[in-house]
Amino acid sequence: MTDIKEQISQKAQMIDAMIDTYLPAEEGPAASVMKAMNYSIHAGGKRLRPMLMLETYRMLAPGGDERIVHPFMAAIEMIHTYSLCHDDLPAMDNDDMRRGQKSTHAMFGEAMGILAGDGLLNYAFETAFRTFDIISDSGADCAGELEMSSKVAKALRILAGKAGIYGMIGGQVVDIESEKNPAGKVTMDTVRYIHENKTAAMIESSMMIGAILAGASDEEIGQIGDIAGDIGVAFQIRDDILDVEGTGDVIGKPVGSDERNGKATYVSLVGIDTAKTDVINITDRAVRKLSGMRGSDTESGHFLAGLIGGLAERDR
Repeated sequence: MTDIKEQISQKAQMIDAMIDTYLPAEEGPAASVMKAMNYSIHAGGKRLRPMLMLETYRMLAPGGDERIVHPFMAAIEMIHTYSLCHDDLPAMDNDDMRRGQKSTHAMFGEAMGILAGDGLLNYAFETAFRTFDIISDSGADCAGELEMSSKVAKALRILAGKAGIYGMIGGQVVDIESEKNPAGKVTMDTVRYIHENKTAAMIESSMMIGAILAGASDEEIGQIGDIAGDIGVAFQIRDDILDVEGTGDVIGKPVGSDERNGKATYVSLVGIDTAKTDVINITDRAVRKLSGMRGSDTESGHFLAGLIGGLAERDR
């Protein structure tokens, strides 16, 4: 049987090829921003969010027309990448390296780093709206087209909401403002809010959109959202651990910055041993919830369980 890491690698390569079909051509008077946008996307990454979206769709709609998910897969990776472009800026985390190469602002200048992020965010929604073109070209009857369009509209609302002020941006705001507080003044409630919004919200978006487009019930969509929330929180705690124990060569960016900056993290509040235990417990809870879902016994269901488990042990 193919090793889970090899499966992830193969699926990531497929996702990369698919995303490439949605990227803008580097031409015209504004070609410089397209070049910076494409550079940012091509910097690599796990492609975790589009992977979770696709496999959730496959689990709940085996044999379904996967073309309907592709624009949203590209869109969510664009939104994730835009957030990294802005996170790395001097006014934010001030990181010159991302995934082992120069961050966008370090490569193209601060102004273009801002504009590349802006471009990716806006282009993400242009891309997601192309799903309606796929529906129109599908040959479905009026009732079928209306039903699918309703699902896409619901998915768009999730995509926008989870990326906005009540999701990722809101989490980033609280993260930045908490850095201004003296050591010991940031509570676990604040750290949890940051994790649940800055990181988990977009993972929730990924899996919920996959479920919505698969025709899942409201109850199933809610269950998927709970599972994704656990995945996101465990993912961010693991990030905090890697900032202490990881190596820059493996992670692809400097480590130890949280401690140097006196930043309150999950690890600093509970200790690294408790943090490691919590990652395992939260991950196990997500896998147990998944095992009770319709489709969990499918190939995609088994892959999702393996992927979720592997995230708790990742080294980058």
